Amino acid sequence: MDTAAYKWLNFLLTFIAAIAIYYFLHDSIPEQFRIPLMFGLVLIVVVSLIVAFRRETPRRDEDQK
Repeated sequence: MDTAAYKWLNFLLTFIAAIAIYYFLHDSIPEQFRIPLMFGLVLIVVVSLIVAFRRETPRRDEDQK
């Protein structure tokens, strides 16, 4: 597989994991913590999306002169 496929797989698995965490914790946490839990999980998914699809810039190795 190429790196683009791995990036999509990483994002998809993070998204599925966040949904599973919310599903299993939804009934066991108090009502006032459900919205912060949702925001936290959405934040994790967005960060995963940004990290997975950010543009990679080639490094400049100054030691190899």
